[in-house]
Amino acid sequence: MQSPLQLTFRSMDHSDALASHLRNRAARLDGIFGRVTSCHVVIERVGHHQHGDRYRFSINVGLPGHELNVTHSPPEDREQRGNLATADRAFDEVERQLEHWVTRQRSERHQARPTGL
Repeated sequence: MQSPLQLTFRSMDHSDALASHLRNRAARLDGIFGRVTSCHVVIERVGHHQHGDRYRFSINVGLPGHELNVTHSPPEDREQRGNLATADRAFDEVERQLEHWVTRQRSERHQARPTGL
C-alpha cells in the first residue's frame, strides 16, 4: 500500500486488538492488487442493543484512477455479532469488489491490445 492505513474510531474508544485485526485484513488487499494507493477504515459504534454494541464499518480503498467504497452494518433483526465479525464481512466485500475490478482491468487491457501483424 502506498499510503499507511488510516483508522478512524467514532463514538468508541480506540481498540488495539481491532486496529491490529484491521491492519492484517488491509494487508491482504496488497496480495490481490499490489498497487493499492490507500485504505481508510471508519469504525463507528452505531448503537447499543440489549445483546451488545452494534458497529458500522466504512472502507474506502484508493486504486490508480478508481476508488472502492463499502459500508457494512449488521441488520437490526440479526443475531448480534462482534466488531471483528462485522469488520471481516466488510473486508470480505472489499476483497470481492477488488478482485472483480482487477479482473475487469485485465480484460480491458487484453481487449485493447493490438493484434500482431
